[in-house]
Amino acid sequence: MQPDKILVGTVYTGATVEASFMVFEPGKNANIRLEVTAPPFVKILNKETEVKQFGMGNHFVCGSVEMAFDTAAVGEWTGDLKVTLGQTTAKLPVSVTVKPRRPGLTRLLIAESPFNRYSASDGALFKAWTDLIRKPPMDVSYLLVTSGKPVLRDLDLTKFDSVLLAGTGLVSLTPADVQKARQFAEKGGWVVVAANRFYRGTVDQANLVVAKYGLQMRDEEAPFGQNAATLGKEDLDQKIVNAGVKSLSFFRASPVAVTDSKTGRVLVKAVGTGQEGDGFVARAKAGHGTVVALGVSLWWDWISDKRAADTDNAKLLRWLLLPQNLSEL
Repeated sequence: MQPDKILVGTVYTGATVEASFMVFEPGKNANIRLEVTAPPFVKILNKETEVKQFGMGNHFVCGSVEMAFDTAAVGEWTGDLKVTLGQTTAKLPVSVTVKPRRPGLTRLLIAESPFNRYSASDGALFKAWTDLIRKPPMDVSYLLVTSGKPVLRDLDLTKFDSVLLAGTGLVSLTPADVQKARQFAEKGGWVVVAANRFYRGTVDQANLVVAKYGLQMRDEEAPFGQNAATLGKEDLDQKIVNAGVKSLSFFRASPVAVTDSKTGRVLVKAVGTGQEGDGFVARAKAGHGTVVALGVSLWWDWISDKRAADTDNAKLLRWLLLPQNLSEL
């Protein structure tokens, strides 16, 4: 199964929490049964089967399941989804802690949800993120993305403080989504786009959001073997250093150019790629709000123990998502 568990961590009543997973069985016939039995706090949104080839001659039927966690009731909810795909049976551990909504918490909307079938096989990889938003707490909602449909749907973005767009959340942006994200920023919201060359299509889409305000992501990365970099305090904006960020690590990051110095500012210098003055992280004023370009697409992987090593990637990501921090710049 991929991922092998979905442990959402702490959310607050009324949050949208969507996730997906995939189960595999060898074969070429997609017309096999896919049955899912879910615990009461999980609603199955969609399920489908398709055949994919993983290496020459290795055909698998892939059963994809989309679901939503019920956040109406306060409690610690845990259980297993029981899945049958053809002759294959499996269990997917799922859990969520729902707390009463609290005023004053930063409300963050994420598209696409990191808890999705293409993100990782090991569900433990998300622990760095769920730990990060637990203390001090953030009120987070997670959206799945459906190709051909608006990413931001008909949501009232004024109910959120920050929006994080990454992966298919960028690739699938419609013109209406782009306009909606810009308007949200210009009216005082914070929009963070996480993109790089590795995740094809994200850079161009990110630029649709941020280029208007004086930032331009470059669809490039450092040459193979030179695309891992560790940065120290001398590479960071002083405000970030003051926040306790001392070092950062990047892998296959794409640079961001500041095209208008009146509105834009590099927060973390680019190393090994781009041009003089580029950054791996940059921000720009957008009306009454802010847009931020982060040169990594798999942000939840970027802050994991596997990628972050002993650096402060997680601390920086949290800092970038809190509007009161960027308003000081």
